[in-house]
Amino acid sequence: MTVSSIPDQVFCADIPNIDISVDGTRAAVIMTADNEQIYSETLYPIDGKIIISDIPDLVHAIVRQKLVVTLNIKITEQTLSSSTNTFVDASSSILITRVVYSAASMNIDCSTFCNSHFLSILLGTKTTASGRLEYLHYLGTDNASCVAEYSDGSTTPFVPARVQGNDNYTTIDVSPDRFVVDGKSLVAYTITAGNRSQYFELDLSVPDCAPILLFSNSFGCQELIYCTGEHQVAPSYNRSAAYIDGKYKNYDIDETRTFKADSGVLNTAMANWLDDLFRSDEIYMVNFYKGNPNIGQEVTITDSKSENNNAPDELPRFTFSYRYSSKNQNIIDLNRAGRIFDNTFDNTFN
Repeated sequence: MTVSSIPDQVFCADIPNIDISVDGTRAAVIMTADNEQIYSETLYPIDGKIIISDIPDLVHAIVRQKLVVTLNIKITEQTLSSSTNTFVDASSSILITRVVYSAASMNIDCSTFCNSHFLSILLGTKTTASGRLEYLHYLGTDNASCVAEYSDGSTTPFVPARVQGNDNYTTIDVSPDRFVVDGKSLVAYTITAGNRSQYFELDLSVPDCAPILLFSNSFGCQELIYCTGEHQVAPSYNRSAAYIDGKYKNYDIDETRTFKADSGVLNTAMANWLDDLFRSDEIYMVNFYKGNPNIGQEVTITDSKSENNNAPDELPRFTFSYRYSSKNQNIIDLNRAGRIFDNTFDNTFN
C-alpha cells in the first residue's frame, strides 16, 4: 500500500486529497481530531486506487471551534483470506498533521504564514485612535513586545498584556491607551511577536465611531472594526390588517430595523481587510458604557458595497447595511449610553 503525504501543518481550507494505492481488497480509514473520532469507513478501490477528498468540509466544524487540532488519519489495508473468508489486516499507514482553522486558501504554506503573520488578513498599517480596543492573535506562545512612538521623536518599549490563549495560540491586548506616557503624544506603535510585526498609526482627531462591530475573521479570531462615516437607521414595517369586531386593525406588525453604515476613509491595507467583515458569519455590535465595552446584539449584514479602484484621486470607503439577527427587532439596550447618532450630535442638540 502506498499513501500520499500530507504537510506537518496545514490550513483547514488547504488540506489536500489523500491518494491511496492498495493491492488488497479494501482499506479501513479512521480519522480523529484531538482524539475525537470524526470519520470511520471501509473504502473499496477502483483499479487499485482510493481517493479521500473533501477533508476540509469534514473537519471544518471541530477546527472552527478549537482553531487548532491534531488530525490523525489511520489507513489499514485489508485482504480477504480465502481460507477463513474473513478480512485480515495486511499493512497500515498513519498520517498526522496539525490543522489550523482558515476559511481562506493561501499561496504559501501554513507554517511560513503562521510564523510570520498574525491571524488576520490585514497586511499593512492599521489606523486606530485613543479609546479604542485593539487585539492581535497569533499561533504559538512567543513573547510579544511593543515600541511606541511619540510626536517628539522619542520611543518607549512596552510588553503587551496577554489576555487569552493556550498552548496553541495567544491573544494580546494592543489598545493604544496601554502605551500612553504622561506629557507625550502617542502617534504610532509597532507590535512584534517572533517574526510577526504589526504597525499601528493613530488618528489624532479621534473621530466618533458608529457602529463598532466585533466579527470573526477568516481564522476564526475576533477583530474589531470602527466605522467613522455616516450612520443611519431606517426601520421598516410590514403591516397585516383586517376588520376585527367591525374595526379595521393591525393584527400583525413585522418590524425590520435596517442600519446603514459608512466605514469612513480607509488606507489600502484596511480596505482589503474590511472584506473579511463582509464575508463573516458571526458579527456583534459593541457599545461603550462608562468607558467599558459591552458586546451587544448579534447582527447580520444584508448588503455591502466594497468597490475599490486605483484612481489617484480616490480613497477607499465602503458602505453596508445590517440588521439585528434576532426575529424580534424591538430591542432596547440598557447598557449603552443614551446616544442618538454620535457624540457631536448629542453634545450640541441634547
